[in-house]
Amino acid sequence: MKRLAIVGAAALGVLALSAPNASATSQKVGPVKMKINPKCDVTLYVDDHQFPGKIRAQAHFGCSKGDNLFTPYISFDRNGTHGIARKTAGLKVINKDKGFGGFETTTKDKAGTQCYRAVVLIVYPDPADVNQSQQVKTPCLNT
Repeated sequence: MKRLAIVGAAALGVLALSAPNASATSQKVGPVKMKINPKCDVTLYVDDHQFPGKIRAQAHFGCSKGDNLFTPYISFDRNGTHGIARKTAGLKVINKDKGFGGFETTTKDKAGTQCYRAVVLIVYPDPADVNQSQQVKTPCLNT
């Protein structure tokens, strides 16, 4: 019986050591085809391991053919609250030779269990003032 208890304790120790670190998690979505020119795409990440005590959202845009003109906005949704730490990069033009990456924002991680989603809103300008838009969200990052 004593031997069984020692083996059980050792097994629990191995499980505890192999459990993922709760402070080093991330979620990703993409590449997602962009609405205007599907040869262009966006990849969106949310993580909690780049800055201590902060959550980071980061987006990367690129094209395999052609080009695209858009204004990106990046933010977080947290437990039903939208538009946290929202910022824009202004009007961007991307093509096969020139993407746009490292577009990011951060927010302080609130106490308790939270569900963070990175959100990128892409607005495609139209000369006729009928702009189109597209929204991309990551899955929930629980902290």
